Amino acid sequence: MGQFRVTGRLTGPTGRGEEVDFLIDTGSMLLGLPRALADRLRLVPQLDRRVMLAGGVMTRLPVADVRLTLGDESVMTPCYITPEGTPLLGAVALQSLFLGVDPVNERLVPIQAYI
Repeated sequence: MGQFRVTGRLTGPTGRGEEVDFLIDTGSMLLGLPRALADRLRLVPQLDRRVMLAGGVMTRLPVADVRLTLGDESVMTPCYITPEGTPLLGAVALQSLFLGVDPVNERLVPIQAYI
């Protein structure tokens, strides 16, 4: 699948927000945010989880909640806080907003919800 980006807004627990350019990464479970961005948003890690990085290395990363807004839709979602790197938009956040990936046209599309 090709890679593409979307712009969204993140808001931390104090109301501090920032526009963010995300790389769509359906191979990632959660949002991935670099420490510098998490600090600016004043995110508060609630737990620490083992995670396998793209290169196959296992590590532990803090996990915090953040409000994600894409277009007119908004949801609270967990995010990994990484030492550095590009903000990633993973599968859980996309599904929470009922969005899927159209890789041919490089865009997000609404998906049907099932119960």
